[in-house]
Formats: sequence, structure tokens, C-alpha cells
Amino acid sequence: MATTIAVVAQGAMGAAIGATLVEHGARVLTSLAGRGPASAKRAAAAGMIDATDAELAGADMILSIVPPGDAMAFAARMAPHLKAAAKRPLFVDCNAVSPATVKKIAAVIEATGAGFVDAGIIGGPPRKGAAGPPIYASGPRAADFAALALLGLDARAMEGPVGAASALKMSYAGVTKGTVAIGAAMALAATRGGAARGVRDELGASQKALTPWFERQIPGMYDKAYRWVAEMREIAEFVGDDPAAAAMYEAIARFYEQMAADNAGDKKSVGALQSFLARQPELPVEEPPAPTPLRRVGYKDLLAAAEAEVETLDAAGAVKLAAGGDIALVDLRDPRELAREGEIPGALHCPRGMLEFWIDPESPYFKPVFAEDKKFVFFCAAGWRSALATQTALRMGQPKVAHIGGGFKAWKDAGGPVEAPAPRSK
Repeated sequence: MATTIAVVAQGAMGAAIGATLVEHGARVLTSLAGRGPASAKRAAAAGMIDATDAELAGADMILSIVPPGDAMAFAARMAPHLKAAAKRPLFVDCNAVSPATVKKIAAVIEATGAGFVDAGIIGGPPRKGAAGPPIYASGPRAADFAALALLGLDARAMEGPVGAASALKMSYAGVTKGTVAIGAAMALAATRGGAARGVRDELGASQKALTPWFERQIPGMYDKAYRWVAEMREIAEFVGDDPAAAAMYEAIARFYEQMAADNAGDKKSVGALQSFLARQPELPVEEPPAPTPLRRVGYKDLLAAAEAEVETLDAAGAVKLAAGGDIALVDLRDPRELAREGEIPGALHCPRGMLEFWIDPESPYFKPVFAEDKKFVFFCAAGWRSALATQTALRMGQPKVAHIGGGFKAWKDAGGPVEAPAPRSK
């Protein structure tokens, strides 16, 4: 009987891995629930079979290959089905998440009785006739995952506990994707400064290995930048003991947010980068408009305007509404805040930088949850970001929105339920 592998989801990486497994004789399941026509087309081309979550849990092995921000949610979604399965599969998290995050995911999966492997994919999707990408695995069951080498994958067991493979992935991605960000940011700065041609020519003359690497890697970043935002924040958490390094990767996350917005919009930065890399006549990158000399608008002005426009719930009232199931809580804090301070059970985590793209049905990053008939209540640490986010959501056509005055701190002070953060490993 053929080995049954569940691969979720069907992005470029997941579909290519699924196709490789099918080509080598495996039966590959996936879940198309909530996915669009492009995903269904990739799955069909790869020979992947649509299945329910219960059917996925009946596979021999589950490979989780989702955006970093969705990794925990997928594990939680599968947990009850794994617990109910007659024979529990091996769950392999292949996502670009920090060691701290993957340990939380492992705790969710292992509580069901299923085995868990931490894995990190290094490089792009597998291609016919080409080696790789290597997939490093750690933890007590890593050797079981490495057996997929018999089904065409470059699966490698490495020494170390759960978290070691993610540490390798974080370190490698921090170097490669961090370098792409630095190269792109400097190319745009050189263009704004009128020095694009000179910088490009000097790089070509003195950095003969780096220049062709940028020519390959920077264009490949445009369509992936939205996925890399959460990955850079996971890396910021990974290097969190070094405040300067953490701040650097938070800044790179914001740069990729800008690039994702540009790529989904007028592509001015994309066009400037293409011109820089191709040595074509320079395309100007628009400078931000100069601040008006009449009156500077500060954050207090913005907050006051937002508070005057949106509904603010006191924390005690929000706790009661949440207990009754009358609202959907949306947590705007970044992953480091969640890891440091804990979470509100059941809250949807929405990175503040992606809110506009998740809300708009015309956005390629739209999240269907925001189309549901719910009252969305935003919160952050102290109520500042959530006031501005609620104003934005209201102006984008979300009629049922509010935020919690005082934020997460006020929620805790009001006795609201909180999931304590997992202890940091030393």
C-alpha cells in the first residue's frame, strides 16, 4: 500500500513537494478549504487529492507548509482531528518560524498523542532534474521524517532537539533574505539620490559574485515580500536576546511590508529596482510629500482624531461581550509581545502592517474572516495602535468595529482570561 502524506498548503513550495512525492509513488492529500482557483489548479497539476481535516489526520505523515503567521493556527485546527484519529500521524512543521514558536506548536500537537518533527526548508521549491531543496529535521522523530528521502525529497535528520532545525532556518533566512532587503533598500536609495547607474556599475566591477546574486534574488522577492514580513518578525524574536539585531529584523519586516504594498499597488519601487538591476535609464522613486509648514500633525493629534471617530469599549465591558461570544477579538501586537506577555484565548492575530490588505476583498492577501458578519474588536498593548487600526477598518467599510481602551493591559486588569506565555528556553 502506498504511503499517504498530507501536504498543506498548495503554494509554490507545497505543490512542488506534493508533486515530487506523487512522482515517487506516494498518495498525497491536501485541503482546499478556503483556497482559491489558483491553489486548486496547482494541487490538480501536482496530483494532490482534496481531503477533509479528518482524512488528513488519517495520513501517515502531515507536512505543514504554510505562511509563518498561519503555522500555529493550522496546528490548532488539526489538533482535535489528530486526537480522534485511530492511528496518529507524524506531524512535521516545515515553516519559517522561530524555535520558540515551533516549541509552542509542538506542545499543541504532542498533546494529541501525535509525533512531532521540527523541519526547515532551505531554498526554493524542488524542480525536476535538480537536487534539493534540503529539508533539515530535528527532534526525537527526525529520522522518521528523513525516510522521505526514499520518496524523492532531500530530507536530512540533524542532531538536536525540536527547535534546532528552526534555528538553522532562521539563521540562514536571516542572512539571505536580510541581504536581499539591504540590497533592495540601497538600490532604491541610490535611485532617489541620482546615483543608481554609478552604484550599479561599481557593484558590477568590484562585487562580481554579489551582483548576479542580486539580479536573481531581488526580482524573486516582489511576489514573496508579504510572506517574508512574518518570517522577519520570527527572526526578530529568534535574535531577541540581542536588542540591536531584533530591531534590525523588525525594520526589515517593515521594509518588506512596504514592498508588498508597492507590488500590490502602483509598483513604483518594483519598477525602480528593475531599472537598477537591468542598467536601464533610471526611474524616479517618488519622495514622500514634504510636511506642511503650517502645522505639524503628531501622534497625539492622530489618536485624538481616531478616538473621536471610533467606538471605544472599556475593558470590563469587552470581557463580558467576549464571554458571551458577541464579538471577535483581533490582536494587533507583534509576535515578540505575544511571547513576552501572553495572549487572549481565541483572539485572531493580525499583524498591524497587514491589516489593510487582510480587510480589503480586492487585495491578494484578503482574509475571508473579515467578510463574516461579526463585530471586530481590535486591541494592542495600550490602546494606541488599536484606535488607529479601528479608524482605518471603519473607513475601509467595516461597519461593526471597536477597540479596547487601555488595550491588553486593561483587559488583564479587568480580569479577562489570558494564556500565559511559554517560558523562554535558556
